[in-house]
Amino acid sequence: MVSRADPLRLRVLDSDYNDMLAEHFARIVDELERKRRRWRSPSELRGFQLEIRKLLKDALGGLPEKRDELNAKVLGKLERRDYIIEKVVFESRPKLYVTGNLYIPKHADFPAPAILRVHGHWRHAKSQDVVQATCAGLASKGYVVLAIDAIGYGERRAQGDHSEGVWLPAVGLTLQGLIIWDNMRALDYLQSREEVDPERIGVTGASGGGNQTMYLAALDERVKAAVPVVSAEVFEDQVASGRCYCECIPCILKFANIPDILSLIAPRPLLLINGVKDRGFTILRARKAFSRVKAAYEALGAEEKVALFEVYAGHDYNREMREAMYLWFDRWLKGEDKTESEEPILELEPDLSYSLNCFHTFPRDTQTISGLYYEEARKLKEHRLSRSVDEWLERRNMLRREIIDEVLGGFPEREAISARTLEIMHVDGLYVEKVVFRSESDIIIPVIIAKKEEDEGTSPVVLCISPLGKSSMLARKHVRELIDKGYMIASIDYRGIGETRFSEVIAAKNSIVIGRHILGMRVYDVVRTLDYLTSRPDILKSDISCWAEDEAGLVALFAAALDERVKGLTLERTLASWESPSGFSYSPSIFPPNILKYADIPELAALIAPRRATLVDPLNPQRQRLTLDEALKVFNFTIKVYEELNASDNLKIITSV
Repeated sequence: MVSRADPLRLRVLDSDYNDMLAEHFARIVDELERKRRRWRSPSELRGFQLEIRKLLKDALGGLPEKRDELNAKVLGKLERRDYIIEKVVFESRPKLYVTGNLYIPKHADFPAPAILRVHGHWRHAKSQDVVQATCAGLASKGYVVLAIDAIGYGERRAQGDHSEGVWLPAVGLTLQGLIIWDNMRALDYLQSREEVDPERIGVTGASGGGNQTMYLAALDERVKAAVPVVSAEVFEDQVASGRCYCECIPCILKFANIPDILSLIAPRPLLLINGVKDRGFTILRARKAFSRVKAAYEALGAEEKVALFEVYAGHDYNREMREAMYLWFDRWLKGEDKTESEEPILELEPDLSYSLNCFHTFPRDTQTISGLYYEEARKLKEHRLSRSVDEWLERRNMLRREIIDEVLGGFPEREAISARTLEIMHVDGLYVEKVVFRSESDIIIPVIIAKKEEDEGTSPVVLCISPLGKSSMLARKHVRELIDKGYMIASIDYRGIGETRFSEVIAAKNSIVIGRHILGMRVYDVVRTLDYLTSRPDILKSDISCWAEDEAGLVALFAAALDERVKGLTLERTLASWESPSGFSYSPSIFPPNILKYADIPELAALIAPRRATLVDPLNPQRQRLTLDEALKVFNFTIKVYEELNASDNLKIITSV
């Protein structure tokens, strides 16, 4: 028997292929870019703007149709030399508190132009020195300025962490969608103030705040001028980056690139500011984006309303950048066409002084990212399970199609599998075969096949998958027991693990934006493994089953639910439900967009009926094992479907607590 000390003997490739997924994403992005429809005239551009704006709203999760009461309050004031700072709070959604600082100039012609200052991924949020500098500089020049904390930052850390944004697409929401709605409500608040001219509002921010600036101005025409800083780029050059989930909008690359989104702002004034030495949002990507956006402005006869300002600096919003921003807003919001605008001496609060905080203690009744997720998950469950079991059974083939297309992003056209046996080993009475095949043109799957050396003819097969990879399989007791009973064992490294391991975080982010989720890609790898296995003459095609553990259990569950060639499935220590009131302790790669609009894990398990299914120690969202009573409650719908099909004996739920 191959021992745990022998994983290298089970290597299939000569060396790890860790660049495979990055190259795969780059290829898909390139194809999407070349296939995307282009506008060719000003009238086509206007139609393009309407279409993309609608698609963008949908991709963001749809923005609320109802504007609830802001319930805005001023909780304190700070007197400064040139302006007053009000500590303001409003509710963008019921109990989702948005904390902000409103800078009101002491000397201005009211109602004055206003600027919404949104921040990037800075811990101190509205209190960050560069945010304060923007606000103080603008207020000194006669602008009313509102700086707000983004959800998960500054005072709003009590509402969750930005990393939790990866859960939201599973219920049809997005982190950027939450942020944009907060910013739209911030515009509502500005327009409610008597000091503000509602027809002269601009927005600016840097990095992630630059992206917020872009999306807000693209979707809300109340923004009359926009200055996104160190954020303009093109997607295809950054597919291997580690950006925030707020910058990952599901399927966006199927209908738009960043320059297309920026073009939605045309013909309103747009200034892009970028650093020549920026290594995150590089100047090359900014120049590429600008050249495409400029063409849209030229088509609308508004070429003077778009510009790129380059600063010999890094990823920043420094004084030179701010002075270019002042000039732009002065020109388009005040009608002052000046050639320079020197920044005054600024009066800033220390980052850690908390003097700009609205609350001493953040309200305990606040809504949170996980709370919004759970609230939506419950609504979707009520809708899904409003059908009877009979009605659900009647439409399950349609459900499979919806899951493939609307959740996993579709499966590519199947190409030749091109399987090759690279080596045959004889180890402790085992026949071990090393195989590689192509799941897609640029995705290779390493496979280990093992059986008794003396076995001939056809054998039943168990496909074993684990997030630990194939090399751990033959050392497991239950695998050896299966081989001793005459089963052939097949084990794979699906894309991104084992010999092709890749960052789960980056894989999740990139796959979200291209519209083919990494979980669906891995399900497709299992489907292609079934293609390979059923092509072998030594396989008993009527007896193919699958064993999987942990997060690989979800890969196997989808594959078995969608492909009836899997005659039996055993899952060990696998998540039991995507419904959770308090978040998850799982990899970001297991939350495909919109899944809870169509099915939760118990309903996926029901798609396997009446075939065999065994669930061993299912886990809750915090990775704790369920008791039997808890498991029976979670999988109640699965049990009902098996009962309806007179197949109760084929469903087993086993727990050890």
